[in-house]
Amino acid sequence: MTVTIPDFTRGRSFDDPWEAYRWLREHDPVHWSEEAGCWILSRHAEVSHVSRHPELYCSKHGVRPKAAAPLSILTMDDPEHQQQRGIVNRGFTPRQVRRLAPHIREITDEILDEIQNRGEIDFVSDFAIHVPLIVIAELMGLDPSMRKQLHRWSDDMMAGEGRGPDDPASQHSAQAALEYVEYILPLIEERRANPSEDLISVLTGAFDEGTLDTGSGTTLERMGELEVDDLIIFLIALLVAGNETTRNAISGGLLAFSRFPEERDRLIANPEMIDTAVEEIVRYVSPVLSFSRTVTTDHELCGKELKEGDKVLMLYQSANRDESVFADADRLRIDRNPNPHLAFGFGPHYCLGANLARLEVKIVFEELFARLRDIRAVDPDALHRADNALVLAIERIPVVFTPVRD
Repeated sequence: MTVTIPDFTRGRSFDDPWEAYRWLREHDPVHWSEEAGCWILSRHAEVSHVSRHPELYCSKHGVRPKAAAPLSILTMDDPEHQQQRGIVNRGFTPRQVRRLAPHIREITDEILDEIQNRGEIDFVSDFAIHVPLIVIAELMGLDPSMRKQLHRWSDDMMAGEGRGPDDPASQHSAQAALEYVEYILPLIEERRANPSEDLISVLTGAFDEGTLDTGSGTTLERMGELEVDDLIIFLIALLVAGNETTRNAISGGLLAFSRFPEERDRLIANPEMIDTAVEEIVRYVSPVLSFSRTVTTDHELCGKELKEGDKVLMLYQSANRDESVFADADRLRIDRNPNPHLAFGFGPHYCLGANLARLEVKIVFEELFARLRDIRAVDPDALHRADNALVLAIERIPVVFTPVRD
């Protein structure tokens, strides 16, 4: 059987990639793509290998295969990466994340109060976007009542991913970034004068310091002066990463439970299974689709000769459906254990906000299924997503449920 391998640098290639993923894993796990201009990695083993060996596959030349645009901490290698990771860790310690649980539950319940009597909604715009945006806005020190505006800025900035400078999406992306920067610049100056405990204050203070605590008992001198532009790029990355991935995990999770309603019913009957269910949701959904690295020295991988400067593109969705690692990989199984998925990455660039994302997904589905037990997508096999090769970018999910009357 002949299978056409799409250009995985293009967003539409991820609309229905499953047949191509299977073929690549079985026949050509390190595949050279002329269209993409890079090596395509589809198996769990190779994606894990690249992720844990930054000395062979670096981030500093960009993490998108056709762009070297700075993405703050994502496009850094150690020691700079360790420095900035230490800064952000100040706002995401396990203790701080645990303290958020009651507030996240309160937010979720307030949103459910607004929708529970409708019987049908767009799950993305009416529900899924709100909790991650409110939480990241409050953590950063932004106004959570602006979440619709923050949502638009975030989506528009993401829409420019992989596009040329003349593409209208790139122009919208640039305009959204400009508007967001105009909003946060006064906040940076205000927090510099009157710091609080939010991330803008933490980051502004850290960027103004002469030394940075890495969080591991060592202190590194700053690598030159960090300008306000560095801080702005950081705050853009925080807004986008802090809501896009979790929102897509929640949206994709609802689609998954709609495809496998027996697993939804099983979770409702056994709420103690929520922790393994969360891991399975993020494995099955894989909200982040791909990241790239740059080869630092000539070497061989799976019999292929990789040259210094080559790009390698890691397909997280495919790695998380690898049959050699996950039995019954195309099914949602909320009791899957062990579950060594790569949805949060692996190695030095493991997602800083992974514990917060887990907590948000956990609380959202606990409260959602406690209140709307039969909620389901009208067409669970329909995937309405944006043209994006970085994140799943689900735009809408029409859902129905039995209304809860006050």
